Amino acid sequence: MKKVLFSLFTMGLAIGMMASTFAYFTDVETSTGNTFTAGTMGLQIWDDGSWDPDDWGHGVDRTWEMFNMQPGASQVTNFVMVRETGSATGDHIEIAFTDSITPSNLQPQDMARWLEVTQLQYTYINLKDAITSVAGWDVNHNGFLDLDDIVRSVPINAVAGPLDNLPAPHIVGNMASLHMTVKFNSGAINNIQGAALTLEVAFNLEQVASQ
Repeated sequence: MKKVLFSLFTMGLAIGMMASTFAYFTDVETSTGNTFTAGTMGLQIWDDGSWDPDDWGHGVDRTWEMFNMQPGASQVTNFVMVRETGSATGDHIEIAFTDSITPSNLQPQDMARWLEVTQLQYTYINLKDAITSVAGWDVNHNGFLDLDDIVRSVPINAVAGPLDNLPAPHIVGNMASLHMTVKFNSGAINNIQGAALTLEVAFNLEQVASQ
């Protein structure tokens, strides 16, 4: 009996030793240096204003100016160019117009309604025609397109309105332009004598169509 137990113990020890001497091969390889870098989306603007021409940069001024305006006789025509500068391209451009006035006892619309827009063109798009085809564009009911309409009309400035979803510069040949002619309408009344209206035109480059 002892011989049998000893034999079983010996066999178990031998099997255990055999099991401990066998191992599976392994090898480890590592992926390193994984980096996630966000792209950039940029826009620059340029103008050739007669009073103060600006180089490409992040802002221009004095593009459209009139001094000592005379009703029916004064007008200005000029343009700005925009281009994309980042590593990522935009989907579209949105244009926003805002205005302010001095002196403070006047509202911007008191003067803006007499600043008639006779030309408004973004690249190949006639924005004047696009705007005047939208119901509700004439906010002051004077019968012509003016800066007041462009600033205050909800249909003009609505999402998917005439000033939204304009082609990004890279779509129309790397640069896009906005041409505008503003005329001091002959119907201007005396209460705006000596007043000064300041207009800001902002170009927003958006990444996707839903913005």
